[in-house]
Amino acid sequence: MTVEKQREVIRLWNELRRLEGPAAEELRIQILECFSGKGKAKRAA
Repeated sequence: MTVEKQREVIRLWNELRRLEGPAAEELRIQILECFSGKGKAKRAA
């Protein structure tokens, strides 16, 4: 991942932290799984 992509992910994560509700929580979980390596198998959208 390039530095530009990392900065964009961080910016989006910070915006997402301000949101509430089940959709925002699901997005946070998917992002964390992606970066932890557990999300390698694609989840149904």
